[in-house]
Amino acid sequence: MKIGWIDYLNTLPFQIERFRDFQIVKDVPSNLNKLLFEGKIDVGIISAAEYLEHCYKYFILPDLSISSCKDVKSVILASHIPLEDIEKVYITKESKTSVNLLRVIFEIFLNKKPEYKPFESLKNKLSVLLIGDKALKHKSDYPYVYDLSKIWFDCTNLPFTFALWCVNKDYFLNNREEIYNFQRKLKENVKEFFEKIDNYPLETEKKEYLKNLSYDLTDKHIQSLRLFSQYLKQLNLIKKLPDFRFTDGKVITVDNTITLYNFDYNEAYHSSSAGAYTESMHKFIIPCNIQEICEKIGSIDILDVGFGLGYNASTAIKSCLEKNPNAKIQIISIEKDKDFLENIKRIKIPENLKFVYEIFFKMVLDKLTIGNKTFDVYKYEDNNLKISIVLADGREVIQALTDENIKFDAVFWDPFSPKVNPEMWELELFKNLRKIMKDEAIFATYSSAKEVKKNLLEAGFKIGMVEPVGRKSYSLVASISGDIPPLPEKEMEKLRKYQT
Repeated sequence: MKIGWIDYLNTLPFQIERFRDFQIVKDVPSNLNKLLFEGKIDVGIISAAEYLEHCYKYFILPDLSISSCKDVKSVILASHIPLEDIEKVYITKESKTSVNLLRVIFEIFLNKKPEYKPFESLKNKLSVLLIGDKALKHKSDYPYVYDLSKIWFDCTNLPFTFALWCVNKDYFLNNREEIYNFQRKLKENVKEFFEKIDNYPLETEKKEYLKNLSYDLTDKHIQSLRLFSQYLKQLNLIKKLPDFRFTDGKVITVDNTITLYNFDYNEAYHSSSAGAYTESMHKFIIPCNIQEICEKIGSIDILDVGFGLGYNASTAIKSCLEKNPNAKIQIISIEKDKDFLENIKRIKIPENLKFVYEIFFKMVLDKLTIGNKTFDVYKYEDNNLKISIVLADGREVIQALTDENIKFDAVFWDPFSPKVNPEMWELELFKNLRKIMKDEAIFATYSSAKEVKKNLLEAGFKIGMVEPVGRKSYSLVASISGDIPPLPEKEMEKLRKYQT
C-alpha cells in the first residue's frame, strides 16, 4: 500500500514512521491530491478541498482529520499592510484548501476580490498566504498576521477542517480489511501521542501548537465542511455540492440525511447528490400522488420494491397521515437483505420520521403466504397501518402477487441500478408488475436508463418524466392510464432510435 504523507509538524501525531511495511510517499498537499486522484497512491492525508471537489473518487477514513477550533497558527495571511488595504495576495501552491479558504474570506466574508498570484520567494511581497512550517517560521517577519481559521470561526462559529485521510475508492473496494486495520492504527497513534505528548522530545511552543489542533472528525466538522462547500460552489470553485462517504459505509447526503453505501453493489442506497429524504419525496411520494390518494380516497395500497433503509416507506406513511390522519395505509415492501433492521440502526433517523421508525422496530418476524408461496416477513398492524416487509427475491414476490391478483395504487421501484442489478429491470418482471397495478396507479423510479424505458413501454405502460432532483438526469413515472407528465417528444425520438 502506498501512503501519501505531508511532512509538516501538524502531521506528527499520526506517527507515520510506525508503518514500516508500507511505501510512504512524501510531498506537499497539492501534489498528494493529484497523486491520489490519479491512483498513484492508495491512501493519504489530502486537502479537504480536494475531497469536496472530487468526492466520488474517495472514501473518508472516519474520526480523523487535521482541524482547528479557533486559531490554527499554521495557515496565515502575513502582510505588511492591514487587511482592508490588501489588493494583491501572493498565494502558496502547496495547499488547495488554504487558498480556497482565503478566497472565501475575501470574496464572501469581506466582499473584496484582490488579485491572487503564486509566489516562489517571499522577497518583496507585501501580502502572502503561508501554510505549515513556513507560517510558523515567518509569521514574526510581518506586522500584520491574520489567522484564517480564526476568521472562519469568528464568521461561522464552526471549526475548520484543513485535511482529511482519504482512500482511493477502487483501492478500498478491493482492500477493505487492510484499510480498516490502517485507520484503526492511525487513531491509536493519535490517542497515544497526546497521552504522552508532555514526554515527547519537542519544544514547548510546538507542543502547545499541536495541542491546539483537532484530529477528530465530528458532526460539527462535517457541518463546517458542508458550509465551506456551499461557499466554494458559490464561487464556482466546485461544480456541485459533495456528499461525505466513509469507509464504515455511512454516507452523509446533500440534504444532511444519512444513507449507507453497499460495497457489494458498489452503490449507495440513495442518491447522495439529492439526499435520502429529498429523493424519497421528489422521486417517489410526490410523483405517485400519495397525499392526494390518502385525502380523496382515504386508503392506499403501496408496493415498495427495495425497502433498503426505509426512507420511501416511512416518508409515504408520514405524508399520508399528515394529509389524512384517518387514512388506511397498507404497504407490502420487498427487501432481500435480512439484516436491514441492523442497517437502519447505523443511520441517524431524521426527526420528522422517528415516529415511523419506532413502528418499524416493533415489527415481528413471521410467515406470509402469497398465492402458493410462503415467505419470511416482518409485520406490523394497527388501526391505520398494515406493513409487511417480505424478505425474498423481488421477482419471486412479484410473481406470487401476480398469481394472487393483488392490486396496488402506487409502486415505488427502488432496487439497485440496472447496471449492477439488471434482473430487477427486465421486461417479464414489468409485464407481471402491470398485472398488479390498478389502471390509475403510478409507478415511480429513480432510473431513466434507456433499457428501463424500453421495457416499460413494451410491457404496456405509458411513461413520463420527473424533473431532476440533485442530479442532471430525470427520473421516470409509468402508468396504465393514470395522469402522469408526458415524456417530451425529444426523448421519445431518442427512444425510437434506440428501439430500432
